[in-house]
Amino acid sequence: IYLLLIASVDIQTQSQYYNYGISWQTGPGCSIAGFFTVFASEFSVYTLTVITLERWHTITYAMQLERKVRLRHALAIMVGGLSFSFIIALLPILGVSSYMKVSICLPMDIESLVSQSYIVFTLLLNVIAFIAVCVCYVRIYLTVRNPNFISRNSDTKIAKRMAILIFTDFLCMAPISFF
Repeated sequence: IYLLLIASVDIQTQSQYYNYGISWQTGPGCSIAGFFTVFASEFSVYTLTVITLERWHTITYAMQLERKVRLRHALAIMVGGLSFSFIIALLPILGVSSYMKVSICLPMDIESLVSQSYIVFTLLLNVIAFIAVCVCYVRIYLTVRNPNFISRNSDTKIAKRMAILIFTDFLCMAPISFF
Protein backbone atom coordinates (compact mmCIF):
# COMPACT_ATOMS: atom_id res chain seq x y z
CA ILE A 1 0.00 0.00 0.00
CA TYR A 2 2.84 2.34 0.91
CA LEU A 3 4.67 1.81 -2.37
CA LEU A 4 1.43 2.17 -4.32
CA LEU A 5 0.75 5.51 -2.62
CA ILE A 6 4.27 6.76 -3.34
CA ALA A 7 4.07 5.55 -6.96
CA SER A 8 0.65 7.16 -7.46
CA VAL A 9 2.00 10.49 -6.21
CA ASP A 10 4.89 10.16 -8.65
CA ILE A 11 2.46 9.44 -11.49
CA GLN A 12 0.20 12.32 -10.42
CA THR A 13 3.12 14.73 -10.42
CA GLN A 14 4.23 13.41 -13.82
CA SER A 15 7.64 12.34 -12.49
CA GLN A 16 8.31 15.86 -11.15
CA TYR A 17 7.82 14.92 -7.51
CA TYR A 18 10.54 17.35 -6.45
CA ASN A 19 8.22 20.24 -7.39
CA TYR A 20 5.40 18.89 -5.20
CA GLY A 21 7.41 17.28 -2.41
CA ILE A 22 6.66 19.79 0.34
CA SER A 23 2.89 19.76 -0.23
CA TRP A 24 2.89 15.93 -0.28
CA GLN A 25 5.14 15.70 2.76
CA THR A 26 3.01 18.04 4.87
CA GLY A 27 -0.35 16.76 3.63
CA PRO A 28 -2.52 13.89 4.84
CA GLY A 29 -1.25 11.50 2.15
CA CYS A 30 2.20 11.29 3.69
CA SER A 31 0.75 10.54 7.13
CA ILE A 32 -1.47 7.82 5.67
CA ALA A 33 1.46 6.27 3.78
CA GLY A 34 3.65 6.43 6.88
CA PHE A 35 0.94 4.88 9.04
CA PHE A 36 0.55 1.93 6.64
CA THR A 37 4.30 1.42 6.46
CA VAL A 38 4.93 1.44 10.19
CA PHE A 39 1.83 -0.62 10.93
CA ALA A 40 2.69 -3.25 8.32
CA SER A 41 6.37 -3.51 9.24
CA GLU A 42 5.75 -3.70 13.00
CA PHE A 43 2.95 -6.21 12.61
CA SER A 44 5.16 -8.23 10.27
CA VAL A 45 8.01 -8.31 12.79
CA TYR A 46 5.57 -9.21 15.56
CA THR A 47 3.95 -11.99 13.50
CA LEU A 48 7.30 -13.39 12.46
CA THR A 49 8.43 -13.47 16.09
CA VAL A 50 5.20 -15.12 17.26
CA ILE A 51 5.38 -17.75 14.51
CA THR A 52 8.98 -18.50 15.45
CA LEU A 53 8.15 -18.78 19.15
CA GLU A 54 5.22 -21.06 18.31
CA ARG A 55 7.42 -23.29 16.11
CA TRP A 56 10.02 -23.49 18.87
CA HIS A 57 7.35 -24.30 21.45
CA THR A 58 5.70 -26.92 19.23
CA ILE A 59 8.98 -28.65 18.41
CA THR A 60 10.33 -28.48 21.96
CA TYR A 61 7.13 -29.79 23.57
CA ALA A 62 5.97 -32.04 20.72
CA MET A 63 5.07 -34.96 23.00
CA GLN A 64 3.30 -32.90 25.68
CA LEU A 65 -0.17 -32.27 24.30
CA GLU A 66 -1.27 -30.32 27.37
CA ARG A 67 1.28 -27.62 26.44
CA LYS A 68 -0.16 -27.15 22.96
CA VAL A 69 -1.06 -23.57 22.03
CA ARG A 70 -4.83 -23.30 21.79
CA LEU A 71 -6.62 -21.33 19.08
CA ARG A 72 -8.09 -18.83 21.55
CA HIS A 73 -4.61 -18.12 22.95
CA ALA A 74 -3.19 -17.66 19.46
CA LEU A 75 -6.08 -15.35 18.59
CA ALA A 76 -5.51 -13.25 21.72
CA ILE A 77 -1.78 -13.03 20.98
CA MET A 78 -2.41 -11.88 17.41
CA VAL A 79 -5.08 -9.36 18.42
CA GLY A 80 -2.60 -8.00 20.97
CA GLY A 81 0.03 -7.65 18.25
CA LEU A 82 -2.45 -6.02 15.89
CA SER A 83 -3.41 -3.50 18.59
CA PHE A 84 0.23 -2.83 19.51
CA SER A 85 1.20 -2.26 15.87
CA PHE A 86 -1.79 0.04 15.37
CA ILE A 87 -0.79 2.14 18.39
CA ILE A 88 2.87 2.32 17.34
CA ALA A 89 1.82 3.48 13.85
CA LEU A 90 -0.70 5.96 15.25
CA LEU A 91 1.71 7.70 17.65
CA PRO A 92 3.39 9.88 14.96
CA ILE A 93 -0.04 11.08 13.84
CA LEU A 94 -0.79 12.01 17.46
CA GLY A 95 2.42 14.04 17.80
CA VAL A 96 5.00 11.51 18.99
CA SER A 97 7.57 11.88 16.20
CA SER A 98 6.17 12.79 12.77
CA TYR A 99 5.67 11.30 9.35
CA MET A 100 6.10 14.76 7.81
CA LYS A 101 9.81 15.32 8.46
CA VAL A 102 11.08 13.39 5.44
CA SER A 103 9.61 12.92 1.97
CA ILE A 104 9.50 9.12 2.31
CA CYS A 105 6.95 9.56 5.12
CA LEU A 106 8.71 7.62 7.85
CA PRO A 107 8.84 8.76 11.50
CA MET A 108 12.29 10.32 11.42
CA ASP A 109 11.65 13.30 13.70
CA ILE A 110 14.45 13.55 16.27
CA GLU A 111 13.88 17.10 17.49
CA SER A 112 12.34 16.20 20.86
CA LEU A 113 13.31 13.63 23.47
CA VAL A 114 9.92 11.93 23.08
CA SER A 115 10.46 11.57 19.33
CA GLN A 116 13.97 10.23 19.84
CA SER A 117 12.66 7.79 22.43
CA TYR A 118 9.98 6.59 20.03
CA ILE A 119 12.52 5.86 17.30
CA VAL A 120 14.99 4.17 19.67
CA PHE A 121 12.20 2.12 21.26
CA THR A 122 10.94 0.94 17.87
CA LEU A 123 14.41 0.03 16.62
CA LEU A 124 15.34 -1.73 19.89
CA LEU A 125 12.09 -3.66 19.80
CA ASN A 126 12.90 -4.87 16.29
CA VAL A 127 16.45 -5.82 17.31
CA ILE A 128 15.14 -7.72 20.36
CA ALA A 129 12.61 -9.51 18.16
CA PHE A 130 15.35 -10.44 15.71
CA ILE A 131 17.59 -11.78 18.50
CA ALA A 132 14.68 -13.79 19.94
CA VAL A 133 13.98 -15.28 16.51
CA CYS A 134 17.65 -16.16 16.00
CA VAL A 135 17.88 -17.80 19.43
CA CYS A 136 14.71 -19.80 18.75
CA TYR A 137 16.01 -21.02 15.41
CA VAL A 138 19.34 -22.06 16.91
CA ARG A 139 17.40 -23.98 19.57
CA ILE A 140 15.11 -25.53 16.92
CA TYR A 141 18.14 -26.52 14.85
CA LEU A 142 19.83 -28.14 17.85
CA THR A 143 16.62 -29.95 18.79
CA VAL A 144 16.03 -31.24 15.26
CA ARG A 145 19.67 -32.36 14.97
CA ASN A 146 19.43 -34.23 18.30
CA PRO A 147 19.47 -37.99 17.52
CA ASN A 148 16.94 -38.63 20.32
CA PHE A 149 14.39 -36.23 18.78
CA ILE A 150 11.67 -37.78 16.65
CA SER A 151 10.66 -35.11 14.19
CA ARG A 152 8.08 -34.90 11.52
CA ASN A 153 9.49 -34.06 8.12
CA SER A 154 7.15 -31.05 7.94
CA ASP A 155 8.67 -29.56 11.12
CA THR A 156 12.14 -29.69 9.59
CA LYS A 157 10.97 -28.16 6.31
CA ILE A 158 9.14 -25.35 8.09
CA ALA A 159 12.17 -24.66 10.29
CA LYS A 160 14.42 -24.40 7.20
CA ARG A 161 11.98 -22.09 5.38
CA MET A 162 11.60 -19.85 8.39
CA ALA A 163 15.39 -19.71 8.85
CA ILE A 164 15.73 -18.44 5.27
CA LEU A 165 12.99 -15.88 5.95
CA ILE A 166 14.76 -14.69 9.11
CA PHE A 167 18.09 -14.38 7.29
CA THR A 168 16.57 -12.31 4.47
CA ASP A 169 14.73 -10.18 7.03
CA PHE A 170 18.04 -9.54 8.75
CA LEU A 171 19.67 -8.53 5.46
CA CYS A 172 16.88 -5.98 4.90
CA MET A 173 16.61 -4.61 8.43
CA ALA A 174 20.26 -4.50 9.56
CA PRO A 175 21.29 -1.51 7.41
CA ILE A 176 18.18 0.44 8.43
CA SER A 177 18.78 -0.25 12.12
CA PHE A 178 22.46 0.60 11.78
CA PHE A 179 21.87 3.98 10.15
